Amino acid sequence: MKVPFSTSDFYERAALVYPQRTGVVDEPAPAQDGGLGTLTYAQLVERAHALAAGLDALGVGVGERVAMVSHNSARLLEALYGVTGSGRVLVPINFRLSRDEIAYIVEHCGATVLLVDPEVDAALADVTATHRFVLGKATDAVLLKMGVEPTPWEPDEDATATINYTSGTTARPKGVQITHRNIWTNAVTFALHAGVSDRDVYLHTLPMFHCNGWGMPYAMAGLGVPQVVIRKIDGAEILRRVQQYGVTVMCAAPAVVQVVLDAA
Repeated sequence: MKVPFSTSDFYERAALVYPQRTGVVDEPAPAQDGGLGTLTYAQLVERAHALAAGLDALGVGVGERVAMVSHNSARLLEALYGVTGSGRVLVPINFRLSRDEIAYIVEHCGATVLLVDPEVDAALADVTATHRFVLGKATDAVLLKMGVEPTPWEPDEDATATINYTSGTTARPKGVQITHRNIWTNAVTFALHAGVSDRDVYLHTLPMFHCNGWGMPYAMAGLGVPQVVIRKIDGAEILRRVQQYGVTVMCAAPAVVQVVLDAA
């Protein structure tokens, strides 16, 4: 019997095996209601399920696109789980792109839902979709259906889980479709070769919109690794989090490593 791979395998395992372990340490967003603080894996997955149930209530079907423009955040992490794990397609968009590029991506991918970080909301005020929400507690109260079971999805490992767009250095940004099988094999292969275990703590220095943070949100959830969020790269803040939370794993381009060395 063939059991299809699904992105939900990772976070559902975390909720089952490590329910009371820290799942994510969020960073306050530049908005009145701030971030989500510290959530256990049970709480994080509960929110992912609630997001999926909220999409059910909106009539957003399997295979439909949910675009999200956000810095690294716990809400982006839960979207990587709740959107893809329920059969929808998440389109995480680089917030550094121009307004016109973001508008193009939202239209090109056919997004029916657009989730926007409060920090970029004003600049994207006229970029819209059938359903548009600004991330925050007010939206949580409307969009997340806490305590409601989402509609079950029959996993298809060859189905598209995310669409990740290039930066548009030549012509328009181009969407790359990533399947559930792609994400699954990437996450498991990384964990195996890097020797990551449930004793580690991960810091999200990679943008989650960039190749889904290299697949780290899935690899770390599957291993029950606490995930620490940082919204913007700052050498001193990276070092502070390493010390405060006992970070043992992070991924970074050479430029980020240099920023950390300069702050040391």
